Amino acid sequence: MKILKKLIILYIENDTVMLDKYSPLLESNCDTLYIARSGEEAYRIYKEVKPHIVIMDLYVSKIDGITFAKKIRETDNKTALIALSRYAGRELLLEIVNLNFSSYLVKPVDETELLNALHKVSQKINKEKITYLSGNCSWNHNSKTLFYKDEPILLTKREQKLFQLLVEKNGIPCSDDEIFFYVWEDDFDKNVTNSSIRTLIKNLRKKIPVGLIENVYGVGYKINS
Repeated sequence: MKILKKLIILYIENDTVMLDKYSPLLESNCDTLYIARSGEEAYRIYKEVKPHIVIMDLYVSKIDGITFAKKIRETDNKTALIALSRYAGRELLLEIVNLNFSSYLVKPVDETELLNALHKVSQKINKEKITYLSGNCSWNHNSKTLFYKDEPILLTKREQKLFQLLVEKNGIPCSDDEIFFYVWEDDFDKNVTNSSIRTLIKNLRKKIPVGLIENVYGVGYKINS
């Protein structure tokens, strides 16, 4: 469940008893938990924080769960959806399948069953080789793409290689020499100086949240995850 500890969860529920029961469990197993008591409130939170997982009661007020899921799926096929409901007829189950929900759980949900559903989602995310970082950022190792709130950030070739190196070091500071050899390996014979690294870091920092790349005095640079 290590990957789950780095994920943001949005929990939509208007039953106070259920909220009191499951909120502590969810909060202790993720990075940040957001709670909404209506579909309208949930959609506002979703647009603001772009959670990795949405757990929703399908019968919340103002905007029901299916309508909410359809609004998400108009532009987003990545966010994992977990449905909660006391009853689901054939038509509703077809909607759940068509909207690519990760799980459908019948209320009242057993805590172990809920954790198993979250574990399944986290395994899927882990297979996609995504590293979640601070500041609502993530790095896709397959496409070598940096995302902020699920929106890609356009990086130059050298910025991309530098970011990949920092992510692979996983919080261990990279020295100037390491950066030289990794980022400029294709034309290292050129006149590359410490100033080249400073300029590369400066330009990269303009595109990413403040504090994502940290300067470790006398050692080098590291990524904050």
